[in-house]
Amino acid sequence: MVALFVLLSFILIISISLIVTKVRDKKISVFEEAKPEQTTKTVFTKESIYVPQGLYYSKGHTWLNFAEDGKLKLGIDDFINKVLKPGKIFSLKSEGEKVSRGEPIFEILANGRTVKIYSPVDGIISSLNKSILENVKHIRENPYRDNWLIEIEPADVKLVLPSFKIGKEVVNWMKEEVNRFKDLLAHLSPKPSLVGATLYDGGNIVEGVVRILDEEGISKFEDEFLKLS
Repeated sequence: MVALFVLLSFILIISISLIVTKVRDKKISVFEEAKPEQTTKTVFTKESIYVPQGLYYSKGHTWLNFAEDGKLKLGIDDFINKVLKPGKIFSLKSEGEKVSRGEPIFEILANGRTVKIYSPVDGIISSLNKSILENVKHIRENPYRDNWLIEIEPADVKLVLPSFKIGKEVVNWMKEEVNRFKDLLAHLSPKPSLVGATLYDGGNIVEGVVRILDEEGISKFEDEFLKLS
């Protein structure tokens, strides 16, 4: 009987030990799963701005592609795409309306902020790319070519053609624009998180950073990067 009692006591001790171990392991596992997830922000540099060749680019960061019939298709370039990460784009003009150079033709909505895009030419609106205006995610993936926003029949494009950029000069100009944009952000906000830790050493910029600027900041951004006058 004594031997049996000792054996049962030993089995009971082993069983309790196993239960405690399982409970302890379970608590550790739950604790590990409860750790907060790390989030990352998408950033860009002047080298990552996409600039396809064969298109004209305006000072106001719109691209233009001329068709054989003389009409031109217009969209926003990748600089605007990256600094804004557009949420919605609203046309301020309808088909058949006249538009003047320097007149607002679009409003881009991003995180409750609105930014205006200006027409680089005089002319008449011949078509709106409604499928893209209603589905901006295609612009965020690639703002060029088929993802144009508006088609214009220009009045006399020869007058403003010399003001457009094309070819290799676009690449250098775009890099200069990114540098100017960094300087603007540094001037507008004391928060280094807006522009990255290495602002003056080729640092990265968080995509969509214009969305968190205040009204004064957005106004300065439009004045320096979008308005044509």
